Order: sequence, then C-alpha cells, then structure tokens
Amino acid sequence: MSFICAISGEAPATPVISAKTGRVYEQRLLQKYLDEEGREPGTEHSLSEDEIISVHADPPAVKPRPPTLTSIPALLSTFQNEWDALVLETFTLKQQYQQVRQELSQALYQNDASCRVIARLIKERDEARQTLESLQAQVGELRTQQAVDADDAAGASMEVDAGNPEEVYYEKSAEVATELRKGRVKRKLPADLTPADQWKAAALASTVESLHSTTQPGILALDVDTTGELVLTAGEDHHAEVYARSKDQTLATLKGHTKRVNAALWINGGGLGERIITASADKSVRIWQPKANNTHENAKAIGWTKKHVIKTHAAEVTSLSIHPGGEYFASASIDGTWAIHTIDGDTVITEQLDSQITQIEFHPDGQFIGIGTADGLVKIVDVKQKQTLATLDVATEAEAKQVVGLHFSENGYYFATTSAMSAAVWDLRKQRKVREWSSSDLESDDAAAFTAIRFDKTGGYLAFANDKLHIFQVKGWHHLCALGDSSAITSVAWIGSLSTGIVAASSDNSLRVFEPKLLE
Repeated sequence: MSFICAISGEAPATPVISAKTGRVYEQRLLQKYLDEEGREPGTEHSLSEDEIISVHADPPAVKPRPPTLTSIPALLSTFQNEWDALVLETFTLKQQYQQVRQELSQALYQNDASCRVIARLIKERDEARQTLESLQAQVGELRTQQAVDADDAAGASMEVDAGNPEEVYYEKSAEVATELRKGRVKRKLPADLTPADQWKAAALASTVESLHSTTQPGILALDVDTTGELVLTAGEDHHAEVYARSKDQTLATLKGHTKRVNAALWINGGGLGERIITASADKSVRIWQPKANNTHENAKAIGWTKKHVIKTHAAEVTSLSIHPGGEYFASASIDGTWAIHTIDGDTVITEQLDSQITQIEFHPDGQFIGIGTADGLVKIVDVKQKQTLATLDVATEAEAKQVVGLHFSENGYYFATTSAMSAAVWDLRKQRKVREWSSSDLESDDAAAFTAIRFDKTGGYLAFANDKLHIFQVKGWHHLCALGDSSAITSVAWIGSLSTGIVAASSDNSLRVFEPKLLE
C-alpha cells in the first residue's frame, strides 16, 4: 500500500493522516505548515497533535523520480549544473596544487639555506673547539700539582676515547679538511697546465692491444700513478695487473680474487714501493703489499703479495675511493653497505643504505662522501654526522637509471656523474645541474652508453666517454675534442698533475693513451 502526500505530491517517508479530513501528509511538511499557518493545508481547520494519526506503511520498492527530472530539458539542466560544479571543483584543486608547489619550492629553498648555515656553524664550532683546546692546554700549565693530577686522570680517560678508531678517523679527517681548505682558498690553475689549444689537437699516442686474459676480456677499472709511468688495471678475468708504459710490459699480475675485479687503486699516489687496493664481485676487498725488492732494474722480481682481506660486505663490492689524507679508503657494495677502512685493513665505519650502491667517492676535503645508487640517485653524506645532506636525481631515463660514474672536482663544489643515457656536472653549493650532455648533444650514436667520467687533478678539464672520449674545458664547458673510435671505453685516468695525457681502458682488453699536440 502506498500514499501520496497532499503537500509535496510524493510518497511520504513518514506518512500521517489528518483525523478531520482523512488526507495523507509527510509528517515533516505538515508540521512545518502548521507551525507557519496554524491550520491544515487547503482548509480552515486547526489540527492538534491528537488529531494527527501516524501510519505504519511499507516503504516504496523504488523511490519515485523527483518532478525536476521527469523531462529531457530538466535532465540536461541538471547535467549542466553538475558539470559546472565539477569544473569549479577542478579549478579549485588546481589552485591548491599550485599553492602546494609554491610551498614546496619555498621549503626546498629554506632547506638549502639551512644546509649552508649548518655547514658554516659546523666550521665555526670546530674552530671554537680548537681554540678551547689551546686555552685549556695553557691553563693546565698554571694549575697546582693536585689539579695536574686530576687532569692526568681526565687525560687518561680522553686517551681511551682517542683510542676509538672511529673518533681517531673523525679527528684526522677534520685536520686534513682544514689544511686542504686553507690551500684551496687562493689556489689557481698551474701556469704550466697543458693549454686547451693543445688538447683541441689531441691524438692517439699509443695503444696496448691486449692486457689480461683473452678468455674473459674486459678491463673494468684503471688507475695511473703520479709519474704517469705505471698503469694499474682491474679485469673481468679476476686479476689486477701493473703495466709499465716505458717498457711496454706487464710487470705484475695480482691473483687471488675468485670473480671479476671491479676496482683497483694505488695508495699514496702509486709506485713500485706502494700498496694496492682491489675490490671484487667475490664480496672481498684486498690490500696488496709490494715485495721488498721491487725495482725497475729487476723486472722479474717485481710483484705484490696479499697483505689483508676485508670481508665487511655481504655482496659484490662495486667501488673504492681513497681518502684525501691517504690513511683511509672507502668501499661500497650492491648490498647497500658502505664502509671506511684504514690502509692497514681495519674497518672503522660501516653504514647501510636501502639501495644498491654502484659508486662511492670522497669529497676533496674528506669529510663528505658521494654515493651513487642503482636507482639513479646520488647522495651526499656527512660521514661524522651520518646524515644525507643532499639527494640528487641523476638519471631520468626509466630504462637505465644506474649511476655508472661519479667524481668530485678539486675545487670542492663541482662534481660529475654519468648514467647510461647522460653525463652531467652539478654544483654542490646550489644542488643543481650546471651542465648536461646526451648523445644527441655530442652527435653520437643514441645507443652508445655513457660510462666513465673524470676531472683532471687541477679541476681545469673534464673527460667522459660514450662511443668516444670527450674532453671539455671546465671554464665555459667548451668541447675541446672527441677521441678514439667505437670501442667501449670502461674507465679513464688523467696522466700527471698537469694533464699531459689521458689513458682509456676498453672492454676489448686494450689501453689507449691520448696526448695533446704541441703547437709550433
């Protein structure tokens, strides 16, 4: 049974009946009408609450359509109103989105300013600590014997703290950073640095056709000693080799790793009397000690023996970097760990990231570390505070995000990166790109992947490789030359402190040396 309200003409949700007229009403509408008019609709009768009878009726199976939606024009009007409301809501959301972007931009700017202020405050704090220590030493000389005894006890406690390897590292790293910053303030490019005009005419000087094993070809990394004479290479064949350029001879083969060697570095600039560090996919880092009788005159006796094996990482070790002070080095692994060790093989610091690490590099001051990950990010980490100061998105290509190259310039604020699809230079002060190159910018094959990247020792030149070796002058980022052919270059290293040449290693086991041309 259904009813129709005498006021609205619709089925009432709460029907009631007038005892005087027998009409059916919606209780809410009838009550409102009685409150306003004081009588029953359409009559002159007044109704009391006793004369209003509630009816218990089953609700309609389908709610009747409102009268406003019973015609096509009414429906179109309703649709138009709903569309206008939707457009208005979208406009409001866009305004809110723009406001959020502005707020985010402001927040990032404030974060950048905060980082700079924090760095300045840390520097001032360290200087204040040094001043305080000096004053305390002077006051200690004037104390009584009893006070001296007490200070001796406190000093013993401090010596225990100083014996903490991590604290010792922080102290030495701060000393090195202070000295390097003082020297960098007024540093200029050497007057006898190889001129850019000579590099414009650079050409291939020599080629070593085959190093390492031909059954597992591929040189994955290289390092050149300070004299430019000895080249240290790391290979796919599980070995590292020391090659002498003047003799055109492999002086030593370092065997011991069971998988490919991903990185190899000289300690203290290299030489026959210096140690070597290697990192491998077999999860280990090895430190190699030179034999006592290593001399150029006795080439057959030249060699290095295993001194220490570091097994800090639980997966493939991908990268190494020597601390500017020369007493420590860093290693990184695809298990997300990075660690700092002494050159004697003791692990000082171990930290964990949530991403695979492909590259690690000490900042020229030694207090920060740049970490490149497999998901295309570079993190600048304060080692002592264990805080990430900046996270930069290096690779924008979804199909090739891995950071394959990372290197800091000697000036302390430029650093260069490569992913498979691009190379870029970043300004650490502003945390943004200064310059970026793709294959199309270099008139290269789009399929050619970017690989190694390296500033020279003065910070005046930059080299990186895709299908060729490209050299740029840092001042103005002028492209000086493109060297080599389509052989896959895997690693590059500058020769000497005045950039007198550059060595490129390839996946076909070859070494190529390029030198600038002397102009008449």
